[in-house]
Amino acid sequence: MYRVFVGRFNDETKNNWIYQGGYSDLEDFELFINSVYFTVTTIVTVGYGDIGPVNVGEKIMCILLMIIGVISFSLGTGALSSIISSYDSTLAKLQEKMASLHNIRVEYNLEPELIKKLTKTVRFNHSKKSRDFYLFMEELPYKLKVELAMEIHKKIYKTVIFFKDKDKNFIAWLCTMLKPIYV
Repeated sequence: MYRVFVGRFNDETKNNWIYQGGYSDLEDFELFINSVYFTVTTIVTVGYGDIGPVNVGEKIMCILLMIIGVISFSLGTGALSSIISSYDSTLAKLQEKMASLHNIRVEYNLEPELIKKLTKTVRFNHSKKSRDFYLFMEELPYKLKVELAMEIHKKIYKTVIFFKDKDKNFIAWLCTMLKPIYV
């Protein structure tokens, strides 16, 4: 690693981490492992302190490693936080729908079989990403929206006789309003 290179850069002064730490008798592979150990402990901000910088070059390298470590750690933490937050938000929406369903059941004394069907449907609709897809489609420019709709719904308009010889704008408009029904 760079640490071995920096340590051996000015070998004759013996003012480096290799000589100061008593690692001068080690093989290159062992020096490399110590270097990796130091780099990992520095980047993940643990820094055990058993191997440290001695000269200016090593200190500059350590500063760069610490900056890289802090930035990487911050980005990783932010990304993980965002994922968890998004999941919590989605779960909260489902729980809100289920609570509403429970309130309707209690208020109107609905049959258990109907509640079972409603619960199943709410959970199924929640698991689908189709709503996100339709919101995405709405934000597209008109020409791209038509092209995408034609590509997505080509199975429908090629097999249903009604769509034969119809304008592609009409087909794209109508197909986006169709909703699948599972029977």
